Amino acid sequence: MEIRLVQYRQEESLSAEQDNENNQYWSGRRSGTRSWALPGTRDGRAYVHSRPETRAGYQPQYGAEAFAWRGDVCLEILVTDTQPVPKATIMRLAERQLERL
Repeated sequence: MEIRLVQYRQEESLSAEQDNENNQYWSGRRSGTRSWALPGTRDGRAYVHSRPETRAGYQPQYGAEAFAWRGDVCLEILVTDTQPVPKATIMRLAERQLERL
């Protein structure tokens, strides 16, 4: 699991918002991906990838991600496991982290 809080210096544009949109675009394009809105955010979303990433010699890796932003801080949560990641896991992690922003 990896949690990133990235703070931007937003002088001329909303960089945190743009980074959030870019992350969501790429996460949503993977096949076998379902997504849900994150409560308490304007456009935050959580993604669960039901198809694992596979590489020769490695166990399959399932993933889930969550992206949101508030002000100049962008939240990124990345979870990987050898078993499918439940929706409840990524939603709970995102909600707990958003409470701290």
